[in-house]
Amino acid sequence: MKKVQFFTIASLLLVPVLPVHSQEKIRVGQGSVSLQSGLMYIAKDRGLFAKYGLAPEIIYIPGGSTNVQVLVSGSLDLSQLSGAPGAAANLQGADIVYILGLLDKLNYQLVTRPEIKSVEQLKGRKLGVSRFGSSADFGLRALLKRLGIDPGKDVSILQIGDEPSRIAAIMSGNIEGTVANAPFGIEAERLKLNVIADSVKMGIPFFNTGLLGSKRYLDKQDAKVLNFLRAYLEAIKILKTEKEYSVKALAQFTRVQNLKAVQEGYDYFVNQLQPVPYPSVEAMQAVVAQLAETNPKARGVDAKSYVTDRYLKRLEEEGFVKKIWGK
Repeated sequence: MKKVQFFTIASLLLVPVLPVHSQEKIRVGQGSVSLQSGLMYIAKDRGLFAKYGLAPEIIYIPGGSTNVQVLVSGSLDLSQLSGAPGAAANLQGADIVYILGLLDKLNYQLVTRPEIKSVEQLKGRKLGVSRFGSSADFGLRALLKRLGIDPGKDVSILQIGDEPSRIAAIMSGNIEGTVANAPFGIEAERLKLNVIADSVKMGIPFFNTGLLGSKRYLDKQDAKVLNFLRAYLEAIKILKTEKEYSVKALAQFTRVQNLKAVQEGYDYFVNQLQPVPYPSVEAMQAVVAQLAETNPKARGVDAKSYVTDRYLKRLEEEGFVKKIWGK
């Protein structure tokens, strides 16, 4: 999905949810505006958080590394991010663990200026990411390596900002390419840009998007976390089974008026999403392996220590998943 209208989205997410009766507050961060982040909007719109006794404050903090800093400080309870920022923070002494993983494949497309039509033409070019160490940075480097391009020698990688800022930098000629959240096809066509590689089609393992929290918080707030996941899993069921509603809800959430573009994103994402999205150890190990190339602390790290399936297992064992899916 495209990231759109930063201030509009930020203001939408920052609108407080008024507590009702005994609803418990929970502060949840989001590092990007995408179909995945739309799941929380659906859960809120359909009253699922309230159903499970929660009054969430959903806060958009662009950039994974910044988001993690806020989480570690205790100003957030949970966050929705890719695996790279959390894993990097753990190497610096944080106690972050991922409790859910929506996507276990790299979910970026490599977008370039009109004159760049092939991978070979990337050499010597300037490419943009949000910040070094962000999910866009990790995604770009992983994608380039798979394409046979050395990100440290063959291209220059610059810190530009969020996705709209990077696309604007391409249009102005300040950079010649970047990664965009897939699918970007319709938007690329409108802007007369090229999509020269699709990481999902290439099947690159990567812990792309998940829910995470500090072990300290998770251990103390077990019941609250389970209720959050109950609402979240119900939102996944709605997304996968109520297409017409979901497309309209996502269009409203993102303020994208082009329903064709929203439909493209929905079709691209929905089949990748599992009803019970366990965090993938293999996908997290891919993140750790890439970190190890530049950070010796990551060498020998077992990715199992960065994920836990205990919450989703508990919901399955208690019959919750069977109940909401009716089977």
